[in-house]
Amino acid sequence: MTVRSIDRPSLLAEVNGTTSLADVELTLGTSDLTLDLSAPFEGTVSAWIAAGAPGSRSPWLDPADHLIAGFVAKLADGRELVVRPAPRRAVGPDLFALFFGTEGRFGEITSAWLRVHPRGVKRPETPFAHPDPPKNADEQALWDAIAKVL
Repeated sequence: MTVRSIDRPSLLAEVNGTTSLADVELTLGTSDLTLDLSAPFEGTVSAWIAAGAPGSRSPWLDPADHLIAGFVAKLADGRELVVRPAPRRAVGPDLFALFFGTEGRFGEITSAWLRVHPRGVKRPETPFAHPDPPKNADEQALWDAIAKVL
């Protein structure tokens, strides 16, 4: 099954990490929903997240929105990490950051609750900060230390 479930009131879709992102978008289209990507991605949901979700809107345009509401991941050492779907600011530390754009360094998303949007509805835009600043040497050292522990 391409999309396990859709929670329309919450605008969330539960998908398997091995599902093609293109198939997810096609399935969502039958419910007049979309991931609202600016460009298609040839690969799985897990690969898309590991690559930093290319084609998704900048999180800096709407700081209250989120790309992923919850997920299950297999850590590099084989343990499973479960973050149940919830508003981002209600769940404590942002563990999703270990998987977003890190090319699988800390583990792999096996399923996710993706934020979906009604087709044709204009989304808020409130840019407020510099998007994606480069990592400095101390930040890179922290990434390396986390990878060593995991």
